[in-house]
Amino acid sequence: MARKVVFIIAAAALLFGCASPPKLQKVDSSSIPVKSGTAPTTKGSIWPDENSRNALFQDLRAKNVGDVVTVQITEKTSAIKEASTSTSRQSTTDIGIQKFMGLPMNFGMKDFLGQGAPFSPEVQATYDAGFDGTGTTKRSGELSAVIATRVTEVMGNGNLVLEGRKEILVNNEHQFIILSGIARPEDINEQNVIPSILLSDARIEYNGRGVIADEQSPGWMRRILDNVWPF
Repeated sequence: MARKVVFIIAAAALLFGCASPPKLQKVDSSSIPVKSGTAPTTKGSIWPDENSRNALFQDLRAKNVGDVVTVQITEKTSAIKEASTSTSRQSTTDIGIQKFMGLPMNFGMKDFLGQGAPFSPEVQATYDAGFDGTGTTKRSGELSAVIATRVTEVMGNGNLVLEGRKEILVNNEHQFIILSGIARPEDINEQNVIPSILLSDARIEYNGRGVIADEQSPGWMRRILDNVWPF
């Protein structure tokens, strides 16, 4: 029996050892769709149609598809949730039967002394219960970064759809920042920068892969034991 158990454990270890670990999706910066084309020229002028670069009285804020916008990521989240419950219940019961439908209380029965002892059943019960429970949950996060994004679409109301990706490689450690969101042109300042807190439908991802990321994950045997350990 012991040999069978050892054989099953060894077979399971081989199967899990042969399984390939999940792979992170490679970030391809060229996958952002950007509509491009030749800008139409104005009749009687050698300059293309008016844009943010050739206008004499306009700043360099992004407003067209393909323009670059710098996003200042300053995200800070904090959440605290507390719960407290207290219940108490107490009940006391005392019941006695002195008369029952006019019947003799000895029910015609005699005890060993030849006399009928009165029958007077009684019920006494006491119930007391209480419950106290408390719980607290705290969660916080903070992310600061700067990323350049491109305008991929100009919506009908003038809002700009922004998308951008950044990949950083330090000592064979890959770090990825992916951002997308919708910005109002008036929220972009004169330096063509917008804070991430002003983006609508913002999606910010920050992850990585490498030796440090691998060390932060438990081994496959530890994950198996965590799933099957009954205590």
